[in-house]
Amino acid sequence: MSGTLVDIIFVTLPEPPYLIRFRRRHEMISSSVIQKTTCRPGSVPVASSRRSVARRLTTVRAVGDDADEAAFEERLRALKVAKGATPMGEGAKKKAVSETKSQSTQMGSKRDYDFSGETVRYEGTPHRGDLAVNVALGTTIVWLPLTFAAIGRGLFVNYKFTDKRLSVITTAPWKSDQLDVAYQEVADVQVIGRGVGLWGDMVVTLRDGSKVEMRALDQFMELKSYILERRNALGGGDMDNSMSASGSVKGRSKRSGSDDDKGFM
Repeated sequence: MSGTLVDIIFVTLPEPPYLIRFRRRHEMISSSVIQKTTCRPGSVPVASSRRSVARRLTTVRAVGDDADEAAFEERLRALKVAKGATPMGEGAKKKAVSETKSQSTQMGSKRDYDFSGETVRYEGTPHRGDLAVNVALGTTIVWLPLTFAAIGRGLFVNYKFTDKRLSVITTAPWKSDQLDVAYQEVADVQVIGRGVGLWGDMVVTLRDGSKVEMRALDQFMELKSYILERRNALGGGDMDNSMSASGSVKGRSKRSGSDDDKGFM
């Protein structure tokens, strides 16, 4: 009876809280010790294996996204080409290629001329009247940029006309250059009088479309006539005559065709 009563008392009495905490702590320690003893040196814990799988999945997803993005860019580029637009980055490449081609074409189209044994027809600086007028107008402050330009021309620019070419020579400290133009390359000459006709500006248009400007030129009317005369004498005017003749023939053919159409109507 005594043993049974004691057992009943122990069973029926509630367990103290500190015993409950002690039992739980003991269970946690025993479970961690068991886990450490069961893990082998070469084995991978479950948590680390899950992390590695997650990393692999993430990497696979990134590669897939890059492939999708590349395919999307390719489709977008094809759509732009179909619409006639230039894809991004290709416009600059095409422009650079076209510029190099045009430069090579221009270099190939230029001819080498022999300027030996030439005779100087005129050589001199810009007219001093242009320099005096621009210096006088420089007192207005607004005219100062043009005044400085006139001073630079008067000090560092020289014009030279021979029986084979015209030259613009610059001898400034920051720029030393000489531009030579053969008369065969001249397509047209235009002049404008300045200073009550005492000097003038000349614009020489070349066959390739470029222009050479000469400001405050003395004897500008005589030099214009001389340039055209030398161009025709050296054979530069034959090409212009052939081009104008071909243009007139084309114009006549177009007009005749339009007249025939009108007659048919």
